[in-house]
Amino acid sequence: MRSILISAVYLLVLTVSLSVIGAGNNTASAGDSLDGKSFSVKVSEHNKNGETTDDELIFKDGTFFSADCEQYGFTPASYESKSKGAATLFKSTLTSEKEGKAEWEGVVKGDNITGTFIWSKEGQDPIIYTYIGSIKEADDNPNQEPEIQRDKDKEPEAP
Repeated sequence: MRSILISAVYLLVLTVSLSVIGAGNNTASAGDSLDGKSFSVKVSEHNKNGETTDDELIFKDGTFFSADCEQYGFTPASYESKSKGAATLFKSTLTSEKEGKAEWEGVVKGDNITGTFIWSKEGQDPIIYTYIGSIKEADDNPNQEPEIQRDKDKEPEAP
């Protein structure tokens, strides 16, 4: 029963995202592009009371990435976006060889972002997450661009 409910919610979210963004090939145009923006967000699993995780969502060179998903082997992926009034809608699917896929969708309005993502992996029920946040301020190092593949070349530390 739980599996059927989760599947139904998954299909509903997917259907809504496709209808909002459109099933066509909506690549980001100059007015729709989120490139160069990074957002600090709080992510929470659906039906988990108040538990959140900090994440950074990065739009760079036509790709989208979740910094927190890197630890699970997810890599940057292209994103599609479309402007609707003062909002920009986007969607992207990150993939990991071992951990499946994370289907992201969201709305950026001004400096704020909100949305959902569904993590699907073979052998487990899909997990639905929501997130909310705002544009990341570059006050730590204004000359540093957001990193997408942090510490990739760094050797693991010995215990």
